Amino acid sequence: MEPFYFTICNLQFDAIEVVGAVIGLAYLFFEYRASIWTWLFGVLMPIVYVYLFFRNGLYANMSINIYYIVASVYGFVAWRRARTDEVRETRIESCPRRYAWPLIGAVVVLTALLTFVLMQLKESQYPLLDGLSAALSIVMMYMLSRRWYQQWIPGIATEPIMVVLGLLTGMYATAVMYTVYLVVAIMGYFKWRKTYRTTNASNNPQNSVQ
Repeated sequence: MEPFYFTICNLQFDAIEVVGAVIGLAYLFFEYRASIWTWLFGVLMPIVYVYLFFRNGLYANMSINIYYIVASVYGFVAWRRARTDEVRETRIESCPRRYAWPLIGAVVVLTALLTFVLMQLKESQYPLLDGLSAALSIVMMYMLSRRWYQQWIPGIATEPIMVVLGLLTGMYATAVMYTVYLVVAIMGYFKWRKTYRTTNASNNPQNSVQ
């Protein structure tokens, strides 16, 4: 498929990439609101980005977007089961401390493995950045499916890497999208944490901080 470009401020934008970025922003909007609709856009966005990342030699991120499609279906089912008839919004949880080191270890191991594999591929671009961002994204998606408010932390770490990759590969709409992601990820962390603490305090008044 030949890309269709248009120019804004002397920068070339790919029309397909812009569509993907818009879908990505919609995904982020619903994720910030902890809405189950985030998973619909979680299926649509990676369909676009599988093509875009393949075209630009970012094979780990291409592969992770295939994973996103499957994970989004799982996330939709998991969130739907977490709902009750009385509560329309999905309940936000906290990551148990015992998961902290295993999750960090998963990022390290996945980064090393993905980087090694990518270095064997002749047309792979920026294997370390590609591998690290993909590893963080895998862990983030798992945490999101569990509805842990700390899922925003690997997201905050991922977004600057994706901005750099977007600029290095000329994917300017994607770089803009991930810049917005970074800002919203920081806001989302505090919003989800506040929601979790408020809900937890109301359900367990004896544990609330006065």
